[in-house]
Amino acid sequence: MRHAIVGTAGHVDHGKTCLIKALTGVDTDRLKEEKQRGITIELGFADLVDEETGQQIGIIDVPGHERFIRNMLAGIGGIDLVLLVVAADEGVMPQTREHFDILKMLHIEKGIVAVTKADLAEREWLDVVREDIDELVKGTFLEGAPVVEVSSYTGENISTLKALLCEMARDCRERREDPSLFRLPVDRVFTMGGFGTVVTGTLMEGSVAVGDEIEIYPVGLRAKVRNLQVHGNMVERAVAGQRTAVNLANIKKEEVERGCVLAARDSLEVSRMLDVKIQMFENSPRTLLNDSRLHFYYGSAEALCKAVLLDGEALEAGMSGYAQLRFEEQVALRRGDRFILRFYSPLESIGGGMVLDADPPRRKRFRPEVLEALRIRESGVESAVTEQVLKEGSRSLWDLRRLAGSLGKTLAETEKELAPLLEEGKAVALKKELVIHREYLEEGRSAAGRILEEYHKENPVMAGMRKEEFRKRFMSKLRIEGIKGAETFAELVLEDGRFQERENMVSLAELGQEYSEEHKALRDRLERLCLEKGVEAPEEEELLAAEKDKKTAKQMLGRLVAEGVLVRLKDGCYIHAHALEPAVEQLRAFAKEKGSISLAEFRDLIGSSRKYTVAILEYLDREKITRMEGDVRILIG
Repeated sequence: MRHAIVGTAGHVDHGKTCLIKALTGVDTDRLKEEKQRGITIELGFADLVDEETGQQIGIIDVPGHERFIRNMLAGIGGIDLVLLVVAADEGVMPQTREHFDILKMLHIEKGIVAVTKADLAEREWLDVVREDIDELVKGTFLEGAPVVEVSSYTGENISTLKALLCEMARDCRERREDPSLFRLPVDRVFTMGGFGTVVTGTLMEGSVAVGDEIEIYPVGLRAKVRNLQVHGNMVERAVAGQRTAVNLANIKKEEVERGCVLAARDSLEVSRMLDVKIQMFENSPRTLLNDSRLHFYYGSAEALCKAVLLDGEALEAGMSGYAQLRFEEQVALRRGDRFILRFYSPLESIGGGMVLDADPPRRKRFRPEVLEALRIRESGVESAVTEQVLKEGSRSLWDLRRLAGSLGKTLAETEKELAPLLEEGKAVALKKELVIHREYLEEGRSAAGRILEEYHKENPVMAGMRKEEFRKRFMSKLRIEGIKGAETFAELVLEDGRFQERENMVSLAELGQEYSEEHKALRDRLERLCLEKGVEAPEEEELLAAEKDKKTAKQMLGRLVAEGVLVRLKDGCYIHAHALEPAVEQLRAFAKEKGSISLAEFRDLIGSSRKYTVAILEYLDREKITRMEGDVRILIG
């Protein structure tokens, strides 16, 4: 069954609260001050039952006075249809227009106009009021909508209006109920004896069940759902479109407030910046200048921000443009969320818009690539939006869950959107839960190429860079240190013909193999000297003594070691493999026959001094060829 939320809107004292009482029997003014002053100050709530289908319809009563517009905004964000109230004795008034501008900006799609106090006006005046209403709604979602003249005092047309509301509620769009999308902006917080902290709000997306672990944004607290109520009844599960009360376990009243959002764990990003499309009201009283300070309203929350206009210097009435909003506190929204903007001082509504990126990097103004990315996000073409978000998320190696959160989709929906991109080769799967855009893979390969080019330039005789060092430099260059999947990405980058991997080394395929004539000569000199010395392995200082370019000569020693031509022993001694191999074979033969070999026996066997004999034996111990037991060594490998 679909669930629907109806929100009222209209000027102060136009009879919204009385109309709701006539429709439902519920007086939504619950505060003493509201009773005394005769005006609505806080949000009020009532239920209407469709007797034909049994559908329960939640009705939100909002304040009409301009001083309480922030309270009106806290309740109007999650509604399905609006009941625009215009009093017959006054007609369209300033707050009628402001409320209606807000409704249009929030993209409410359907509604009914109720002309209240019809018993107080003559027919001729009612016709004038109807003309004003027609002019107000012309070209909007309410053009052609039912206009019902009612009286809460006499009951005139109340049953007609009720029937229209029920009929229209049956046709409201279905909201997604996947638990991963659960989101409920908090509009009331209170405590109940024996239960603890309770919050209420309109369940905008997804569903929630008793026992679920949820998160409170943007404060970052986690809580368990102890109990749920929908329309005053205890339930095990609440779904999108229902007015819901959530009893939170182990949460104090002071830890949550109006403006917080209950959501599925790890489903929202907390940020101090939003990329948005701003649309100014047609009759906005103010011009929005770059760097203007604003009041930002979303869900049930309000925050202060600065508007950095990305494609202009100012936005006047009726104009639109891209902006980055920078906040004085953290906010938690999703792509596609609608919002309202009010001027900082004086406090006047000037426009609103839609969130395009809920967690963007800091943007610079007038950048064509930034504006193009925002145009794609605004387009609503899901395949293009998915590809764009994937491009941007690839830089941080987002997993599928993070990507889904940024898109405002379920995991299954995201996988479905990615499937054609993977088939076309525009996306590449690093592992089951990690997909990147091919452009970023190519960017990674270009970065890897530059790293290795620089390395070969600085180390012209080295066969390549150690893999461990390459990974560190690569991750640092792309700023992906510590990110899950970073090493997998680095490995994928190297799976390309431009690169060559050998054991623990990586190099450019066309470099690190051939020597120049000068380097060939250097290699020959060092190798020959080591061969001449045999098992009396020369130290590095001795090998480099005759070389003018000691840096290159030292690198050549490293390459000879990497290639297995030389072996580096303890204390910086180098022995040629051709000298080491027969010494090892002599040791093996002796140890097999005798069962063990002492230092002195090995020294005599190879005809060397104690110094070099010790160095060779310690090397063999490290390589797990021998093991020292007491004063002798036994053969183990």
